[in-house]
Amino acid sequence: MANYLILGGGKFGRLALERLARQDPAARFLVVDHDPAALAAMPAAGAGRTRVQQDVIAFLVDHLKAASPWDWLLPMVPVHVAYEWLRQGPLAGPPWEAAAVPERLMELAPVARRGARGELYLSWARHRCPDDCAEPAVCPVTGESREQALDAALAGTALAGYRLRVISSRQLAPGVGGYAPGRLLDLARELDDLEGQVLIATACRCHGVIQGLARRSGGRRV
Repeated sequence: MANYLILGGGKFGRLALERLARQDPAARFLVVDHDPAALAAMPAAGAGRTRVQQDVIAFLVDHLKAASPWDWLLPMVPVHVAYEWLRQGPLAGPPWEAAAVPERLMELAPVARRGARGELYLSWARHRCPDDCAEPAVCPVTGESREQALDAALAGTALAGYRLRVISSRQLAPGVGGYAPGRLLDLARELDDLEGQVLIATACRCHGVIQGLARRSGGRRV
């Protein structure tokens, strides 16, 4: 029996709950979304299923602690949860500030595009993936090899002047990815000792997002 925190109650949040509940009927779920209509459309609440109406990042800032009960965090919202949690939570305000993601990272994957917040999205896939893809070593749509996982490729990338930190998303059910919430807490502690420019990435085998942070020299927190 696992305990899941699902951030986002839209289509993919619903699919995540449904598929994980089929795998583990005893699992517990907490779904967070700012939209009451999205929460109302989630599979019926009951024992082990709780809904909370709140901004997902604000909820994470308020409630993510070392003693939090969740085994897995599933980011099912159109923002980079790890980055936004850092910016609004443990790294809020000076000395940290947003920084650009270098253009040369766009060469890592065949599909690369910028988002509205300056984030960089990378993908091995040039097509729309089926929502129940099991992330096999061979793409089920094109037959292309996926032996080199994108999260591993990012973790092995060295960029002069940057430190790159990668949160690997693990597949928990077909088309459903997540990571242990403690990974965010570990990352925040690690960044507390760093200065200069840091790139934060979250990625699975085929897709990823990267955003940048910069810390002024001598800006260690008291």
